Amino acid sequence: MFANIDYNNPLVREEMISWGKWLVNTLSCDGFRLDAIKHIDHNFVQEFAQAMYEELGDKFYIVGEFWNADLGDCLAYLDAVENSIDIFDVPLHYRLQAAAQGGKEFDLTTIFDGSLVKERPLQAVTIVDNHDTQPGEALQSWVDDWFKQSAYALILLRIDGYPVVFYGDYYGIGGDNPIPGKKIAIDPLLYARYHKAYGEQVDYFDHPNTIGWVRMGVPEIDRSGCAVVICNGEEGFKHMCVGEERAGEVWLDLTNTREEHVTIGEDGCADFPVNAGSVSVWALPELDVSEE
Repeated sequence: MFANIDYNNPLVREEMISWGKWLVNTLSCDGFRLDAIKHIDHNFVQEFAQAMYEELGDKFYIVGEFWNADLGDCLAYLDAVENSIDIFDVPLHYRLQAAAQGGKEFDLTTIFDGSLVKERPLQAVTIVDNHDTQPGEALQSWVDDWFKQSAYALILLRIDGYPVVFYGDYYGIGGDNPIPGKKIAIDPLLYARYHKAYGEQVDYFDHPNTIGWVRMGVPEIDRSGCAVVICNGEEGFKHMCVGEERAGEVWLDLTNTREEHVTIGEDGCADFPVNAGSVSVWALPELDVSEE
């Protein structure tokens, strides 16, 4: 990338590590994003990471941009640096793009196939899009708007991975061909992640066009737990169980795409509906509501 830094030179390595320590101590930052790490000697990446952890403690966080859609290559890189950093889940990004482009022909039960978050969830930083994948950029591979909210639900509301929300998705992208932000679509998912998406995860990946999962919640977070349904075909529902202790609770769709109420049955289960080509996030609201 025309950045001719010789990481084989011990003096260069020493200076870069010294600079890294100075930078974090001067700026009081708690992590690094290492850009284009496939162009940097992997032995130095590991050495640099270990030096930062020794200086700043194991809570210091490093994620690297290893842009490669092949899961095998991603795993090989993590092995090469001895899992000293996390990397972006590029294979998942391309699965999300494929789902958006495939519409109802895409089998949603396979959405995580070949992804890093499925194989090595503790080292997967999940993304939907970023500055390189937006229209007009070198790695353009934009996830179509109709599927964007569903894609964010798939990274924000599940137990695995470290999700990142792209600034351009949230606030919009300027330029000659501006793209509006999707704050209205993403905010309910952020709310659900913070308040609801806790506890055991139970998947209902049993239909190619309609999938769902349940987060059972935890006692220490009041009214936590949620049921997520994603559809890329016609309007439907997913019968899912959230626990017998929730019998009689009345849940609402936090995305506001469905107006009805869902009452949890005596067996702890219910039918959770979803619109065509959409996502619904069902949960117990902060204030109780009555059955319709």
